[in-house]
Amino acid sequence: MNEKTIQPTLEPSFLIECIRKWYHAQNISLHRLPSASGKYIYQVKLSSGAIWVLRVIEDASKATLIELAHLLLFFEQQHYPAERIVFTLEQATTATVDGWHLMMTTFLVRAPLSYTPATFSLLGAIVGRLHALKPKLPYAPPQAKMLPSGELAFAQQQLDTIASRLPRPYIAHYQLLEQALLSIDRGTHLPTTLIHTDCHPGNALVTEPGHITLLDWEEAGMGPAIQDVGFLLVNCDGKAPWDALSTGSFQKDEAFLQAAIEGYCQYHQLTTDELNYLPDALRFRSLVFGACSFASAIAQQKNAEFSQWWWNRYCAAEEIADQARSFFEHLLQEQRKS
Repeated sequence: MNEKTIQPTLEPSFLIECIRKWYHAQNISLHRLPSASGKYIYQVKLSSGAIWVLRVIEDASKATLIELAHLLLFFEQQHYPAERIVFTLEQATTATVDGWHLMMTTFLVRAPLSYTPATFSLLGAIVGRLHALKPKLPYAPPQAKMLPSGELAFAQQQLDTIASRLPRPYIAHYQLLEQALLSIDRGTHLPTTLIHTDCHPGNALVTEPGHITLLDWEEAGMGPAIQDVGFLLVNCDGKAPWDALSTGSFQKDEAFLQAAIEGYCQYHQLTTDELNYLPDALRFRSLVFGACSFASAIAQQKNAEFSQWWWNRYCAAEEIADQARSFFEHLLQEQRKS
């Protein structure tokens, strides 16, 4: 469907009527939440004061919503912090109306994440708890999105589209990006578990003092645990992954790295192979973003000089990995002693 066919169907009045029918909710207000990817996500306020979140997906993407429902039900059974499903009047997880699929969940009240080692310890712990859930899975989740193999292949495709029209001043940039993409191990040999794929402070919130909850589970699934760990550690500077760095360079703080790792290791241990992969886990997302940004700039005939904020994260990977592995190894030795 294109935008012209979608827009009339998803008018607020249509959705409000669906909510009244399927959830027996009256006197509600509806507000679409911002989404960089254009997802149809709404905040639903009830007259009782309760707040829900409504996701609406077209028929072609129904499987995504069903998998998310399975995951959230599993989290509830395991008492793992996440949104909770609001069932329809027929006790179903989703409702279908005119080719659209609706799912309602609870709304998590937000509190800003403070940039402290204690907060990063909690963040590491919630990721460790997630990776430790694999033995309890009663079903086989799909493969996670945004895995290195797919992301790196997509980035290479973007470079391929502009290869024939590359201005001479940018040939060296292109070659550097292409070689960097080829040099990263795809990580297909690593053990898999249930991962989030987008672990960073911007996707977490404090739901109550001392408790952190991750958001945005649509891309979750089976993948290497080190991917989540790498993405969390490379964002220990307190910035969301695609935010420009205020200092112009990546500034890591060993206290934050150590806190995140200590929190994580309370619940899950990484293998030697996983720790060896850590540099690539730290840098592949920055490189993908940089390659795609470069290709887009060339295609639009704009300035395609490297943006320092993704480049600095990419270049910092080895240093961060060395420090992080020393923390992991120290904790492992301490656990063996005890």
